[in-house]
Amino acid sequence: MKVAAAKLSPLLKSDAQGLILAELFMNPEELFSISHLAEFAGTSLPTAMREVDRLLDGQLVIQKSVGRARFIQANKKHLLFDSVSQIVAFSYGPAAVLPPLLLGLDGIEHAYLFGIWAARLSRQTEAAPKEVDLLLIGNVSRIEASRAAAKAEDLLGREVNVQFATGLEWERGESEFVRQVKNNPLVELTLRP
Repeated sequence: MKVAAAKLSPLLKSDAQGLILAELFMNPEELFSISHLAEFAGTSLPTAMREVDRLLDGQLVIQKSVGRARFIQANKKHLLFDSVSQIVAFSYGPAAVLPPLLLGLDGIEHAYLFGIWAARLSRQTEAAPKEVDLLLIGNVSRIEASRAAAKAEDLLGREVNVQFATGLEWERGESEFVRQVKNNPLVELTLRP
Protein backbone atom coordinates (compact mmCIF):
# COMPACT_ATOMS: atom_id res chain seq x y z
CA MET A 1 0.00 0.00 0.00
CA LYS A 2 1.38 3.38 -1.00
CA VAL A 3 1.64 5.88 1.86
CA ALA A 4 0.34 9.39 1.20
CA ALA A 5 3.06 12.04 1.29
CA ALA A 6 3.39 14.23 4.37
CA LYS A 7 1.23 17.32 4.06
CA LEU A 8 2.82 19.49 6.75
CA SER A 9 6.50 18.99 5.83
CA PRO A 10 7.99 18.03 2.47
CA LEU A 11 11.05 16.72 4.34
CA LEU A 12 9.12 13.84 5.87
CA LYS A 13 7.71 10.77 4.17
CA SER A 14 4.28 10.63 5.82
CA ASP A 15 2.01 12.31 8.33
CA ALA A 16 2.35 9.28 10.61
CA GLN A 17 6.13 9.68 10.60
CA GLY A 18 5.75 13.41 11.34
CA LEU A 19 3.39 12.81 14.25
CA ILE A 20 5.59 10.08 15.74
CA LEU A 21 8.62 12.37 15.49
CA ALA A 22 6.65 15.23 17.02
CA GLU A 23 5.51 13.19 20.00
CA LEU A 24 9.07 11.98 20.64
CA PHE A 25 11.01 15.19 19.96
CA MET A 26 8.55 17.65 21.49
CA ASN A 27 8.51 15.59 24.70
CA PRO A 28 12.15 14.44 24.87
CA GLU A 29 12.10 13.60 28.58
CA GLU A 30 9.27 11.08 28.18
CA LEU A 31 9.30 7.40 27.27
CA PHE A 32 6.58 6.21 24.90
CA SER A 33 5.30 2.76 24.08
CA ILE A 34 5.04 1.93 20.40
CA SER A 35 1.30 1.37 20.82
CA HIS A 36 0.97 4.92 22.20
CA LEU A 37 2.94 6.30 19.24
CA ALA A 38 0.71 4.37 16.81
CA GLU A 39 -2.44 5.69 18.46
CA PHE A 40 -1.09 9.25 18.59
CA ALA A 41 -0.17 9.14 14.90
CA GLY A 42 -3.43 7.46 13.89
CA THR A 43 -1.62 4.57 12.26
CA SER A 44 -1.32 0.81 12.66
CA LEU A 45 1.01 -0.80 15.17
CA PRO A 46 3.13 -2.45 12.41
CA THR A 47 3.57 0.92 10.67
CA ALA A 48 4.60 2.57 13.93
CA MET A 49 7.04 -0.29 14.60
CA ARG A 50 8.65 0.22 11.17
CA GLU A 51 8.98 3.96 11.79
CA VAL A 52 10.51 3.37 15.22
CA ASP A 53 12.92 0.77 13.81
CA ARG A 54 14.09 3.29 11.18
CA LEU A 55 14.62 5.91 13.89
CA LEU A 56 16.53 3.38 16.01
CA ASP A 57 18.72 2.47 13.02
CA GLY A 58 19.54 6.16 12.58
CA GLN A 59 20.13 6.50 16.34
CA LEU A 60 17.66 9.40 16.48
CA VAL A 61 15.83 7.59 19.27
CA ILE A 62 16.83 5.23 22.04
CA GLN A 63 15.00 2.18 23.31
CA LYS A 64 14.53 1.10 26.88
CA SER A 65 13.05 -2.30 27.64
CA VAL A 66 11.02 -3.24 30.68
CA GLY A 67 10.35 -6.95 30.45
CA ARG A 68 9.01 -7.51 26.96
CA ALA A 69 7.75 -3.94 26.59
CA ARG A 70 9.73 -1.49 24.45
CA PHE A 71 9.77 2.19 25.34
CA ILE A 72 11.11 4.81 22.97
CA GLN A 73 12.64 8.21 23.72
CA ALA A 74 14.26 10.89 21.58
CA ASN A 75 18.05 10.72 21.62
CA LYS A 76 19.00 14.16 22.96
CA LYS A 77 22.68 13.42 22.36
CA HIS A 78 22.26 12.96 18.60
CA LEU A 79 23.90 15.73 16.58
CA LEU A 80 20.65 16.32 14.67
CA PHE A 81 18.42 16.48 17.78
CA ASP A 82 17.99 20.27 17.64
CA SER A 83 17.46 20.29 13.87
CA VAL A 84 14.88 17.49 13.92
CA SER A 85 13.13 19.16 16.86
CA GLN A 86 12.90 22.42 14.94
CA ILE A 87 11.48 20.74 11.82
CA VAL A 88 8.84 18.77 13.69
CA ALA A 89 7.98 21.70 15.98
CA PHE A 90 7.12 23.79 12.95
CA SER A 91 5.21 21.10 11.10
CA TYR A 92 3.65 18.48 13.39
CA GLY A 93 4.53 20.02 16.74
CA PRO A 94 1.15 21.53 17.67
CA ALA A 95 -0.41 18.07 18.11
CA ALA A 96 2.36 17.07 20.54
CA VAL A 97 3.14 20.35 22.31
CA LEU A 98 -0.35 21.58 23.17
CA PRO A 99 -1.93 18.60 25.02
CA PRO A 100 0.45 18.57 28.01
CA LEU A 101 0.21 22.36 28.30
CA LEU A 102 -3.60 22.29 28.24
CA LEU A 103 -4.05 19.29 30.49
CA GLY A 104 -3.91 21.22 33.75
CA LEU A 105 -6.34 23.96 32.72
CA ASP A 106 -9.38 24.10 35.00
CA GLY A 107 -12.69 23.66 33.20
CA ILE A 108 -11.33 22.36 29.90
CA GLU A 109 -13.57 19.76 28.27
CA HIS A 110 -12.10 19.48 24.76
CA ALA A 111 -9.41 21.12 22.65
CA TYR A 112 -9.28 21.24 18.87
CA LEU A 113 -6.85 22.46 16.25
CA PHE A 114 -8.71 24.06 13.36
CA GLY A 115 -8.02 26.42 10.48
CA ILE A 116 -5.22 26.04 7.94
CA TRP A 117 -3.17 23.55 10.00
CA ALA A 118 -6.10 21.13 10.36
CA ALA A 119 -7.16 21.67 6.74
CA ARG A 120 -3.70 20.91 5.43
CA LEU A 121 -3.35 17.79 7.57
CA SER A 122 -6.69 16.54 6.21
CA ARG A 123 -5.49 17.36 2.66
CA GLN A 124 -8.04 20.08 2.01
CA THR A 125 -5.62 22.91 1.28
CA GLU A 126 -2.12 23.49 -0.01
CA ALA A 127 -1.66 26.69 1.99
CA ALA A 128 1.14 26.53 4.55
CA PRO A 129 -0.03 27.34 8.09
CA LYS A 130 1.56 30.50 9.45
CA GLU A 131 -0.04 30.20 12.87
CA VAL A 132 -1.89 27.61 14.89
CA ASP A 133 -5.62 28.02 15.53
CA LEU A 134 -6.74 26.43 18.79
CA LEU A 135 -10.28 26.11 20.13
CA LEU A 136 -10.84 25.38 23.80
CA ILE A 137 -14.23 24.04 24.88
CA GLY A 138 -15.42 24.53 28.46
CA ASN A 139 -15.21 27.21 31.10
CA VAL A 140 -11.49 27.84 30.79
CA SER A 141 -9.64 30.75 32.35
CA ARG A 142 -8.50 32.99 29.51
CA ILE A 143 -5.47 34.03 31.52
CA GLU A 144 -4.36 30.41 32.08
CA ALA A 145 -5.06 29.60 28.43
CA SER A 146 -2.98 32.61 27.32
CA ARG A 147 -0.07 31.42 29.46
CA ALA A 148 -0.28 27.94 27.94
CA ALA A 149 -0.45 29.45 24.43
CA ALA A 150 2.63 31.60 25.15
CA LYS A 151 4.60 28.51 26.22
CA ALA A 152 3.45 26.72 23.07
CA GLU A 153 4.51 29.68 20.92
CA ASP A 154 8.01 29.51 22.41
CA LEU A 155 8.26 25.79 21.62
CA LEU A 156 6.65 25.96 18.17
CA GLY A 157 8.16 29.19 16.91
CA ARG A 158 4.80 30.47 15.68
CA GLU A 159 1.73 32.24 16.99
CA VAL A 160 -1.05 30.27 18.67
CA ASN A 161 -4.47 31.91 18.28
CA VAL A 162 -6.82 30.73 21.01
CA GLN A 163 -10.60 30.83 20.66
CA PHE A 164 -13.13 29.78 23.28
CA ALA A 165 -16.59 28.21 23.42
CA THR A 166 -18.53 26.83 26.34
CA GLY A 167 -19.63 23.21 26.25
CA LEU A 168 -23.22 24.34 25.65
CA GLU A 169 -22.22 26.68 22.79
CA TRP A 170 -20.27 23.85 21.19
CA GLU A 171 -23.07 21.34 21.64
CA ARG A 172 -25.82 23.61 20.30
CA GLY A 173 -23.75 25.04 17.45
CA GLU A 174 -25.89 28.17 17.25
CA SER A 175 -23.13 30.77 16.75
CA GLU A 176 -21.74 31.41 13.30
CA PHE A 177 -18.20 30.79 14.57
CA VAL A 178 -19.01 27.36 16.05
CA ARG A 179 -20.93 26.32 12.91
CA GLN A 180 -18.03 27.39 10.70
CA VAL A 181 -15.45 25.54 12.82
CA LYS A 182 -17.58 22.37 12.94
CA ASN A 183 -18.03 22.41 9.14
CA ASN A 184 -14.29 22.48 8.51
CA PRO A 185 -11.44 20.10 9.39
CA LEU A 186 -10.75 19.63 13.09
CA VAL A 187 -8.04 17.76 14.93
CA GLU A 188 -9.07 16.89 18.45
CA LEU A 189 -6.21 17.00 20.93
CA THR A 190 -6.00 14.16 23.40
CA LEU A 191 -5.67 15.69 26.84
CA ARG A 192 -3.62 12.93 28.44
CA PRO A 193 -2.04 12.95 31.91
